[in-house]
Amino acid sequence: MISATAQPPEASDAETPRRASMSSSSIRASLVAFRGRHGVPAIGAGIVEREGAFEPVVVGDRIRGGSERVLPTDRWHLGSCGKSITASLYGRLVETGTATWDATLGELFPDLAGGIHREWAEVPLLEAFVHRSGLRANLTRAGMRASWADPRPLPEQRTELAAIVLAVAPGKRGRFVYSNLGYTLIGAAIERLTGSSYEVALAKHLFEPLGITSGGFGPPPDLWGHEGRMIALGPLGAIDLGRTKPGDPARPESDNPAVITPAGRMHMSIADWARFQRIFLTRGGGYLRPETVERILTPIPGPGMFHAFGWAPIPPTEPEGSLGQQGSNMLWHAVAIIDRRRERTAIAVTNEGTVKMMAKMPRLAMELLVGA
Repeated sequence: MISATAQPPEASDAETPRRASMSSSSIRASLVAFRGRHGVPAIGAGIVEREGAFEPVVVGDRIRGGSERVLPTDRWHLGSCGKSITASLYGRLVETGTATWDATLGELFPDLAGGIHREWAEVPLLEAFVHRSGLRANLTRAGMRASWADPRPLPEQRTELAAIVLAVAPGKRGRFVYSNLGYTLIGAAIERLTGSSYEVALAKHLFEPLGITSGGFGPPPDLWGHEGRMIALGPLGAIDLGRTKPGDPARPESDNPAVITPAGRMHMSIADWARFQRIFLTRGGGYLRPETVERILTPIPGPGMFHAFGWAPIPPTEPEGSLGQQGSNMLWHAVAIIDRRRERTAIAVTNEGTVKMMAKMPRLAMELLVGA
């Protein structure tokens, strides 16, 4: 539901009368019913308004079968919803004169040992934001195992990864390939532009200005994710095998390797995530300029699917939503959907990693947005 091939819808203030948002008691009832149907350990949600207070609603347990109930202040893993956070950080750096939108990989990575393949030199970083740069999708399984065990500072790891990835010719430029490596290279570029690690730059240039105090990286320490058990069925896709098991946050395998944090290893409370989401409803809210917000939210069409900068257009068959984002490391799921007036955003999170949540969570968010 969060990817489309149709032309992106335009925001409108005259299509339909504005719907009243659901009350917190109605949201809670929806979450209790969802948890009853699908057996998730915990789930949280809320409606972010252009104006007004935000009230997070949570139900369930921190760990499946445990005795600790989830709290409104608990932190949740956002998965690939962090890509719009990385894009917003880069937009902030553009506005302060530290970065430019039209910078090429050749300009950003002149320091790589052995240089980069000549075909990468003129590729704009902009294409990595929308997954059309020719970069492959992910680390190999062997690369993930090596990254989990790598003790070196993360900027050094990202530099080495950039050198490996950019040493060979790109794939087909212009073709949509959803690429976590692309956003990892964006993070490596941010490190060169700011002279600090991506993590430090994010805290300084985004968390602090927005008042996000719960932001961090990797699995949250208190609210545990739950790993899906599934089997692949080839062209039929994958199916879940029973209930998920808790993923100890102390285990590196409970999240993707830290080297790819710019692609989505952030966690924060629901209220802090709402604080970030509000910048897209308020034309930047004083943090970004309106034109930067428009750039981040505007999908770039092309062959196959198309995305904006961490956002994807909602199919026109869904009359209420305009843009959405979804993230999962297969222990968590997070989703956000902006309405067509850009007045409200429904956000929902769960510490459940089953495959079916990829469809069920966007549907829940849309139901909350509509106010059904």
